[in-house]
Amino acid sequence: MRVNQATSAGTQFRLLSSDQLSRIHRSALRVLETTGADVYDPESVRILADLGAHVSGDRVRIPAHLVDEAMRRAPSSFLVHSRSGKRARGIEVAPHQVHYGPGPTCPNFRDGRTGTRRLYRRADAADVARVCDALDGIAFAQSLGTVSDVVPDLADVHEFAEMIRNTDKPIVAWSYTLETCRFIHRIAQAAAGGEEAFRARPNYVFYAEPLSPLTSTREAAEKLVYCARQRIPLIYTPCPMSGGTAPATFAGVLTIALAESLVGLVVAQAVAPGTPFVVGGVVSVIDMKTSVLAYGAPELSLLSAGLTELARHVGLPVWSTGGCTDSKTADEQAAAEGALSVLFAGLSGANLVHDVGYTESGLTGSLEQLVLMNETIGWVRRVARGLEVSDETLATDVVHRVGPGGQFLDDEHTYRHFRREFWFPTLFDRRRWAEWDAGGRPTAGDRVRARLAAILDGHRPAPLAPEAEARIDALLREAEQAVAVRA
Repeated sequence: MRVNQATSAGTQFRLLSSDQLSRIHRSALRVLETTGADVYDPESVRILADLGAHVSGDRVRIPAHLVDEAMRRAPSSFLVHSRSGKRARGIEVAPHQVHYGPGPTCPNFRDGRTGTRRLYRRADAADVARVCDALDGIAFAQSLGTVSDVVPDLADVHEFAEMIRNTDKPIVAWSYTLETCRFIHRIAQAAAGGEEAFRARPNYVFYAEPLSPLTSTREAAEKLVYCARQRIPLIYTPCPMSGGTAPATFAGVLTIALAESLVGLVVAQAVAPGTPFVVGGVVSVIDMKTSVLAYGAPELSLLSAGLTELARHVGLPVWSTGGCTDSKTADEQAAAEGALSVLFAGLSGANLVHDVGYTESGLTGSLEQLVLMNETIGWVRRVARGLEVSDETLATDVVHRVGPGGQFLDDEHTYRHFRREFWFPTLFDRRRWAEWDAGGRPTAGDRVRARLAAILDGHRPAPLAPEAEARIDALLREAEQAVAVRA
């Protein structure tokens, strides 16, 4: 959906002034130039040194002009394709385009069939992918968990294989190591039809994460360099906790989040100018009573909106957060917290909004929360689209024709416009009491569970080509053998 466009129809939302954005931007550049960042990958350090950065051991200080040059090289928009090549199933990451999806790596999972909270399993990745495939408001897939019932070193590879088999939509992938990052890329190439086909139509984005404050680990930087060389679209965003791993002041959090992303931007654009690159982060507060990263806090929505505006200010796409909760289950708290963060992300115009379906402060993935937030996403998309004002929509001739005391229900103008103007819920109930009562008085939770069951029982995604399936099986065997040999 398109939002926040000053020159056309759309709901307007703004948090920071141009002067505030400029000050935060300059502050991030000053941090990189004077304080610098620790980079623990020798190749990345060499790349930065060759550019002209100041290197002292692992500490790298990056002059502002190097950041500016990297920003000029990075595209402001790019495409991520469906594996089938259907344009409607791919996404355009571009200014004012908002796309929602789940998040990864939760250790626990709320079983979509039994409601039980348990460790996440390989089969769950297939279920999550199929649910993402079926929901109109979910544009990209992530797993909502970390697989526990396979060889631990290959949990990321098995997860990606299950997802790409069970959704046609783009995937955001992650990995533990450079080795598994390579296996994931080879699986994506197999699904695309080969290396050249992937380069023409990339079907996933890779997500790597620096550590706050101001640290790029060897694993994160190695994967960053590899993906840039392969022209894989990149997300390089941190998770700074205000009051913990970032300043307690919100301008300070935004400063450090942008600076951490920009380290990756400079490296990626030096390796392969024009590599699609996304900045951003999960930005919230550390709860001073519980020490958890607060996923349902108003500060998460506030900081995410600020980071979105900051990314737009510097001309780069942004990775944001929404549809998540600190509640332990998909209850009233989860609905309220998730809906508000979906709304803020949509109105601010964040490009890739992840963690839809997170509960328990990111410790448990929930398909019920994902289905519930899908309904909220539809609601927010209609709000964000705003109102169109034209001769046709002003309808003065229609008002004149119907006249005082008339009705518009059977007017041709109504037939022509109501399907686009009105939002039609699929889960929220608008029936009269008698109909609802006769139908068994289902709650919103009942309807969410019924919708989820229908998807799990009946939805079948577009299949992979048999040769792609065979190639993926062979790659999984190769990965298992590599781990066995190393052990």
